[in-house]
Amino acid sequence: MKKIFALSLFAALFISANAQSYVVTDKGAVRVPSGYQGHIEYSNLFYLDDGGTAMDISTTHGFYYTSNMFVGLGFGVHVAPDDGFVPVFASAKYIFNSATRISPTLQMRMGSFFHEGAKPYGDVSLGMRFASDKDFAFSIQACASYYAPFDQTDYRWDYTLQREITETSRINLSSVGIRLGIEW
Repeated sequence: MKKIFALSLFAALFISANAQSYVVTDKGAVRVPSGYQGHIEYSNLFYLDDGGTAMDISTTHGFYYTSNMFVGLGFGVHVAPDDGFVPVFASAKYIFNSATRISPTLQMRMGSFFHEGAKPYGDVSLGMRFASDKDFAFSIQACASYYAPFDQTDYRWDYTLQREITETSRINLSSVGIRLGIEW
């Protein structure tokens, strides 16, 4: 899975090589372009309840309305140990100093994930953005994700009692983690 992700990142880099250009000022500062931007992000997550791990791959597409503010819509795939979920969200990203190659960022997502109906989802991340002269930037962020807890019912046959046993457990997917991303 890690090889597929790495190959996808490199493919996205080469495909987006001529999409847009950053404007480089006289002092070498980089300005974020206005208009459409796409983001692909990979998160390695650690659950708060049981310490288990998961991964999340997401894509966000939107616009830079100012040189510091990105707003877009996105979706992802959250791969839990026993199941998979699809979060759909609105995203806002603020770049604190968009005139430099390296800048702190704050990102917030709000939306829903789907598991037997829509349930609330939220995410906040804080990190660093590394811009290039071309139409590309890389980011690394610390993130915290909230998935509304839900009940999951499992059915199994008990051979000793010769009947079906129903077990309901509370699932909490809220997590913290590290997120790597690219934008073009």
